[in-house]
Amino acid sequence: MLKKVRKGIVAASLGFCTMAASLSPAGAAPFSSDDRQLPYLDPTRVNLQDLNANRAVEKVSPNNLVTLGDSIFSNPTAGDAAYSMATRGVQDNGVRSALRAASPNISARGCAQGFPSIPKSLAANLNAPLNDYSCPGATLYSPNGGNTILSQVDSAVRDGALSPSTKYVAIQAGYNDVYNNYTLPSGERVNDDKLAELLNSPTQRDLFARAMDRVIDRVKRAAPNATVKLVGYHTITDDRPGGWQCLYHVGYGRGQDNAFDISYAFPIYWDTRGEINSNTWMQQAAERKNVGYIDTREFSKDHGECAAPEDRWVSGVLIDTTTSSYNLALHLTDVGVNEISRHVAAQYR
Repeated sequence: MLKKVRKGIVAASLGFCTMAASLSPAGAAPFSSDDRQLPYLDPTRVNLQDLNANRAVEKVSPNNLVTLGDSIFSNPTAGDAAYSMATRGVQDNGVRSALRAASPNISARGCAQGFPSIPKSLAANLNAPLNDYSCPGATLYSPNGGNTILSQVDSAVRDGALSPSTKYVAIQAGYNDVYNNYTLPSGERVNDDKLAELLNSPTQRDLFARAMDRVIDRVKRAAPNATVKLVGYHTITDDRPGGWQCLYHVGYGRGQDNAFDISYAFPIYWDTRGEINSNTWMQQAAERKNVGYIDTREFSKDHGECAAPEDRWVSGVLIDTTTSSYNLALHLTDVGVNEISRHVAAQYR
C-alpha cells in the first residue's frame, strides 16, 4: 500500500511540475512569483502513521484562533491550489489522504493554504494556536459544492476547534459571491429593492445578511467566550468611478536594459462595487450581531493592484514582473500579508 501511495505522489508531482512549467513563460509569472509556481511536496511526510491517522480532523489546543474565509485568507500558491484540486478527484480515501499528507500546504479538509497568510501571521502576532479553515473559492451564500463559510463552521464545530475555550475567531467572506450573482440587484442602488420585488428574487445584500447572520450565530453558540471579528477585504481594484483593475505589470527591474514599467488597466465597475459592498455588509452584520468589524480597505488604500511597484500589496492578473513576492495572482504580496495581519492583530488586542 505504501509503495503504491508513494508512486502516486511521484506521478502527481511530475505531472504538476510539467503543467506549471508549461504555463509559465521564462521570466514571467502569470500565477505566482517565479519561485512559487510548483506545488510544494515532501514525500517523507507520508508514513504508516499518516495513513492510519484521521487526517480529516484538526488538532486543537485551548485559547486557539479559528479563521474562516476564502483565498484572501488561505493565500495558496498556484501549484498548491492545482495539486489540492487534483487530490479531490482521487477515489481511494487512503491514497487521497496520503497525497494530501505529502504537502504541508494542504489542510485536513483538502484546502490549499499558503505561507505567508493572514491566518498564520495573525496567529503569530496574537501568540495563539491556529485552526485555519479558510479555503480557496469559498462562498458565503452561493451554492458551491460544500465549499462555503458555513461548511467551514460546521467542520470547526465537529473538530472541537470552535468551543468554549476558543479565544479568537476571524471571519472574512462574500467577495466570491459577487461573481456568482452579477444578475441580481445589489440592494445598494436606488430602486434595487423594487427591481428585486419585480424579479421575485432577493438582493445580494439580503442574501449576504441572511447567510452571515447564520454563520455568526453558529460561531457564537459554539464559542461563546471567543472574541469574534469580521475582517473586511483590503483594497484590490482601484476605486475610481468606473473601477479599475490592472491586468499586468511588465518591466521595472528585469535587467539593466528593461527599466520601463508598463501596466494595463481596464474598468471593472462590478468587482470594485463588490469589494465595497462586501465590506459594507460585513460592517452592518457586525453591528447587527454585536461582534467586531475590522476595516482593512481604508488601511490599505493606495496599496492596491494598480499602485506603484514600491507601494503595491496586490499582484497583477496575467504577467507581473514588477510586484514583490506573492503566492497567487490578484492576491496579497508577502508585504501586504504582513502589514494587514499586524493591523488586524492590533484590533484584537
